[in-house]
Amino acid sequence: MANKRVAAQPGRKSGVVKQIKKGSTSNRAFYLLAGGLAVLGIVALTYTSTRPKAGGVVSRVDSTLPPVQSEGYVLGNPAAKVEVVEFGDFECPQCGRFATLTEPDVRTRLVNNGTIRYRYIDYPLPMHPNTWNASRAAACADEQGKFWEMHDAIYANQDRWDGTATSSPDKILKQVASKIAGLKTNDFDQCVDTKKTQAKIQAHLKLAEARQVNATPTFIFGGDQQYAGFLSYDQFKQFVDKAVASAPAAGPVTGGDTAKRSAPLTPTKKGT
Repeated sequence: MANKRVAAQPGRKSGVVKQIKKGSTSNRAFYLLAGGLAVLGIVALTYTSTRPKAGGVVSRVDSTLPPVQSEGYVLGNPAAKVEVVEFGDFECPQCGRFATLTEPDVRTRLVNNGTIRYRYIDYPLPMHPNTWNASRAAACADEQGKFWEMHDAIYANQDRWDGTATSSPDKILKQVASKIAGLKTNDFDQCVDTKKTQAKIQAHLKLAEARQVNATPTFIFGGDQQYAGFLSYDQFKQFVDKAVASAPAAGPVTGGDTAKRSAPLTPTKKGT
């Protein structure tokens, strides 16, 4: 009799209804699971974007400090027809590559013979956790007339003090500075510990922002040619040659706060 009752219902096959119910239940479970995973993903993404970054806290601008005037650090003859400006980050690998591979030739063959004067302005990028420490240390060395010696030592030892090597860069930077002949280490160490030169680095940061610099190293040749990225000596020389060819005759020089030997840097737009 049971077989007859099933057969008497046309269009209904045994097992079909049960299969549909199972499929519906399975789909509902799948969507519930997917929804739950999506919520968990949003929560995880929010946490990741708001939690502190690993590898230490990046130094930031101290808005409580009174602004100071500084236009970086200058090397070379103030009467040179062309000034080349580098916006560099001490922790930037390509800046380190330029400083150790190209810049020695630039100084020997272009700066020392009076073809150009060279200005370095540090531009600490936010992704580098120890770059502010290095910039402050270089400025502390500048107080004793040893900026360029410290500049070279910082880049030569970049792998010792950068964010991948240590979370205590000041200790390493002090060791690096102690090797510089004539540097008074006690005065230097105190300057580093008190962050005495923080406002000076903030002034340099504003110069970079005024020039709309967004990468390091960025070079400006004669005020108009701008290039971002590593340059070999030959590439660098090509930019210099163009700048020299189009440069006006050098006029009288007025000293600045930091350089005291060179014409002031003029931003392309007013800084904020």
